[in-house]
Amino acid sequence: MRREAVVKKLRLLTAGIVLICLIFAAWMAVLAGLTKQNQRIPVLIYHDISAENITDRNRDLTSGASFAAEMEFLHDNGYQVIPLKQLISHMQTNEKLPEKALVITFDDGYEGDYKVAYPILKKYNMPATIFLIANRDQYFGPDAPPMLTWEEMREMEGSGLIDIQAHTYDLHYPVYTNKERTCLKPATIARAYQPELGRRETEEEYAGRLYEDFLLARTTIEANLHNQVDTMAWPFGAYNLTSLRIAREAGFKYFATTRRGTNEYADSVQVIRRISEDDNISPDQFAKFIEPDYSYVRQLRQVTFRYLNRLMELFI
Repeated sequence: MRREAVVKKLRLLTAGIVLICLIFAAWMAVLAGLTKQNQRIPVLIYHDISAENITDRNRDLTSGASFAAEMEFLHDNGYQVIPLKQLISHMQTNEKLPEKALVITFDDGYEGDYKVAYPILKKYNMPATIFLIANRDQYFGPDAPPMLTWEEMREMEGSGLIDIQAHTYDLHYPVYTNKERTCLKPATIARAYQPELGRRETEEEYAGRLYEDFLLARTTIEANLHNQVDTMAWPFGAYNLTSLRIAREAGFKYFATTRRGTNEYADSVQVIRRISEDDNISPDQFAKFIEPDYSYVRQLRQVTFRYLNRLMELFI
């Protein structure tokens, strides 16, 4: 045991030294003006789209009127909405993208995506990805909006505009991690307290729960639709090294987060940044909202996070 502890400490120390050297070299490159300002691509997150006007602020609900106005703004101002898979290819291979490229995603899989958003996307021929909670029977509460049906998703997928990917099978909820039920954490990153056993899940039980869910999410969507499911958006944006490793074992290759920011060539496809649409904002606010930040400070931060994510991948 002592030897294993020493080896672990040495690995962490080595990783820390490597990280410091990489970040220092990157920052020096930026300061010297050697780092090219790559094209930065925003990825928008929407949730439910409502046909009704909305008076209360709710980041999980956007009015159809606001969504239509935002899509019209993109169309009229030269933005090119591209599929998420095209962005991933750019991040990996530097595939050339159109100017003012942008990606649209929806989380959860609400029926408003089909009834309200889909006709608007068809009008402008804009592709989008829906990250689906694959368990169609998941209970969200009596006031929850209806979810997409498989028939609706098959129609959208058949258009060639909509790609359906995973948002887990049934892990979009927090779990208690202690007996007193005072500590809640997302189910993807926490070992749940089990009252019937009087203890938390073991690491093995936690990993098994994740693997079963991730595999079921992928196979359920693939069985009901015709696409390959290899991309997952983390519920609440929550993941750790264990959940990332297990998801890869279950067949996923690419991962979307709620970490705010844009994406560029050489960024990690394990950490695709997205921007949560700030509900029902004005056209001027929306224009600023989607404008990539090429400032000097942001450039330094972008390089730093790139190397942090690359280092993280070494431990998966």
